[in-house]
Amino acid sequence: MAEVAQQFEINRSRPEARCLISFAATAQQVCFPAVAQAARLTRLVERKPKKTALDPKNDGIETEWLLSSRPQAALRAAAMLAADRRYWGIENGLHLRLDVSAGEDRSRVRHPTAALNLAMIRRATLSVAIHWIQRCPKPRQATLQGFYDFMKPNNAKKAFSLVTASKASWLS
Repeated sequence: MAEVAQQFEINRSRPEARCLISFAATAQQVCFPAVAQAARLTRLVERKPKKTALDPKNDGIETEWLLSSRPQAALRAAAMLAADRRYWGIENGLHLRLDVSAGEDRSRVRHPTAALNLAMIRRATLSVAIHWIQRCPKPRQATLQGFYDFMKPNNAKKAFSLVTASKASWLS
């Protein structure tokens, strides 16, 4: 059974109307594993009239298809609509730190195993850095670059001892 949720809001200083229609789906229907429901999200965004060669229509109507492993009873249409709005939290949190501060996009490592190892080390470093940032007494230093600068002295001795310790110093 289809379920509908609608919302009107001001997003980035522009009026935006969103309508989500969710319906039950199976993995075989959508060729994606573990799917319990799908949804069609239609957005109408008011834009300045501007026709370009890349987008001659430019009418402000966007359609997006969403998939979820949660059944409709566990994730209602209104909750799915709200979750779609919050998706930028990932982009602005972890992804931004990895791209900008950790330089992940600038990395030219191409061997799959080396790339995986570096990605895991960057994420582990980021986990420790976030812990350090939350407890940093100097607000201006409480950044990922501040964490890197804090770890630089003594030839990265603090960072190296963190990953090579056989027993954590805080354990009794």
